[in-house]
Amino acid sequence: MRVALCAALAACEADRATEPDASSTLEDARAPDCAATSAPTVLGRVDDARLAELSGLAASRLHPGLFYAHNDSGDGPHVYVIDASARVVATITLTGASSVDWEDIAVGPAADGAPSVFVGDVGDNAARDGSGAPRAEVRVHHFPEPSVPPSGAIELTATTTTLTYPGAPHDCEAIFVDPEGALFLLSKEDEGPSTLFRTPAPDATSRVLEEIATVTLAPGSASATAADLSPSGRSLLVRSYGALRLFTREGSEPWSDALARAPLRMRTQPELQSEAVAWLPDGRGYVTAPEGAMPALARVDLLDPACTY
Repeated sequence: MRVALCAALAACEADRATEPDASSTLEDARAPDCAATSAPTVLGRVDDARLAELSGLAASRLHPGLFYAHNDSGDGPHVYVIDASARVVATITLTGASSVDWEDIAVGPAADGAPSVFVGDVGDNAARDGSGAPRAEVRVHHFPEPSVPPSGAIELTATTTTLTYPGAPHDCEAIFVDPEGALFLLSKEDEGPSTLFRTPAPDATSRVLEEIATVTLAPGSASATAADLSPSGRSLLVRSYGALRLFTREGSEPWSDALARAPLRMRTQPELQSEAVAWLPDGRGYVTAPEGAMPALARVDLLDPACTY
């Protein structure tokens, strides 16, 4: 996930200046009350050397106020549990799990319905930029959420699903799981549309992913760096370096239809290298975080109490 930072901070600021204002703006016909959000509030900074390159974030469904996070490539198979003040309270080591290039993390039901944590070892820069031989297969590890709030050092055995793409390999930094347990991967592209792939609820098997949709993100922020699906399964947040966008399904329509509509542009804390987003368990807000030293966790809430995603 490492990308070359801009030659100078001023250049980065100039790039961001071309993006629309950070406040929520309507890009579709949704009711404005459900687009209204609070300004971002910084909950805290992750001041822990073990989590120096935060790359994925997901909110616990069993323990509100706790989040699962992980580093970019270069760390071992470690999932860090952080609280609502951004303090690391537990380290979960997944014994026997690969950690080639972890890129995103999600929470959702496993095949047996148990609330679980899914970690995507799905990064493949070579597939996107031609810098080497692409990966022949990628992996997603999952494990049940601990029944009590995690603390200290924990070792768990994860279930690993091995995945191949139906055509050429893809780079991916965004995964999510729907309420039925299906797993989705959204490709990261420098140019052109991203592709959404799906597979049924993961288990300890090898599968070929199914291509189900494409989505074109706005010029200047095409690289999908994270995604998270709301607990209801209706609303998908897609993070890129320059923006956070919300796509919402109407009823049970296919994702190909939902992703074809213009999204809502959502509020975010200004970030130099935006890498992570997580819905809150009640679907009434979300948290974002960048990669880099001492990343700030920033929370945004829906303002209208009648609205939820």
